[in-house]
Amino acid sequence: MNDSVEILTIGDELTRGEIVDTNSSYLAERLSELGFRVTWMTSCTDDAADIRRALEAARQRARLILVSGGLGPTEDDRTVDVIAELAGVEPQVEPRALAFMQERFGRMGFQLTPNNLRQVRVPAGAEVLPNRAGLAPGFRVRMGEADLYAMPGVPRELKRIFADEIEPRLRALTPAGATRVRTFHIYGMGESHIDHRLAGLVSGQPGVSIHYRVLFPENRVKLVVRDRDPAAAETRLGALETEARARLGRHIYGVDGETFPAAVGRILRGQGATLALAESCTGGLVGHLVTSVAGSSDYFLCGVVSYSNQAKQKLLGVRPETLAAQGAVSEACAREMAEGVRALAGATVGVAISGIAGPGGGTPEKPVGTIHVAIAGPLGTRHRQLLYQGDREQVKQVAAHAALAMIYRYWDAEP
Repeated sequence: MNDSVEILTIGDELTRGEIVDTNSSYLAERLSELGFRVTWMTSCTDDAADIRRALEAARQRARLILVSGGLGPTEDDRTVDVIAELAGVEPQVEPRALAFMQERFGRMGFQLTPNNLRQVRVPAGAEVLPNRAGLAPGFRVRMGEADLYAMPGVPRELKRIFADEIEPRLRALTPAGATRVRTFHIYGMGESHIDHRLAGLVSGQPGVSIHYRVLFPENRVKLVVRDRDPAAAETRLGALETEARARLGRHIYGVDGETFPAAVGRILRGQGATLALAESCTGGLVGHLVTSVAGSSDYFLCGVVSYSNQAKQKLLGVRPETLAAQGAVSEACAREMAEGVRALAGATVGVAISGIAGPGGGTPEKPVGTIHVAIAGPLGTRHRQLLYQGDREQVKQVAAHAALAMIYRYWDAEP
């Protein structure tokens, strides 16, 4: 039997193009980091015949099959039935999952209808994988030479079951320490420039690879080291990380699971600093990013969405003569917004954004994509102007990340 892995995602909403299949990308990335080789990624409809054909093909060509979707309560959720049929058993209600559903429905005042029981079924004899983020349990069954793990299609439920139940089981199947991975999160440098800086980093090193990925407006660089000796893998990865950091410098804001907002929070905590935001063209996007981090109330005081000129004057103290002479999308206005929100909140630093997100509103002097970002704090007020040619959402994302970058680098010796 080969060592390949197949990921099968099930759902008409996938094959109709109504949603993007993020489950496959998540699972493939996690499996690769665990040292498994994903050779097939398949999607099929909710039709039982299609699911059957996809599973029959998968068990012929893979030793490990991960299935997502079709575990819900509706008539078109057929995954349990098809897997049970192929395994030669009947579906059965899982008692612990049923008890949890009954308790939850009772607490919320929901009526338990007969079709709800479909959601807590597994094939008879399956190993049950508890779902701590939802109702439908995952499960593991043996299909010929292959191990099959089934999970709900809801991404947060899939991720929880995989992390809690499946990943520990898979780690036991791989040689201890065979694979070591480090992912660098990079902002402010394009993919081609990153590649240029890292040229030759892994050349001539057996078992080492480097991978690039764009997650607009950021970039990811992943180093993978495979070695029979876990200690040697750690040592080799450490040396590569040291060299990569030397080449990329502060463009690396975090590693592995750390997000840009989390890295900004780490900097603010380290400085004992607080933050206030004044947003115009981003409409609160920076505040959303900052507060996506648990515990951000330790340093985030307030955000003001001052979209109109009147709000900029009334709430932030932007001078009428500044708006009359230079307009809202200007360095002077951004500076006054940053200083105004800092004073309003009594924050260590105030950050402001004003720009033209488009698609209309631009002029020859200030085209769509013009962005002004300012930060005011104990080291003075700084400003940055950007021009990004993209759609409205892209301009907003670029502006928001530019604001995060100004906070992240405010205390650097060389801003």
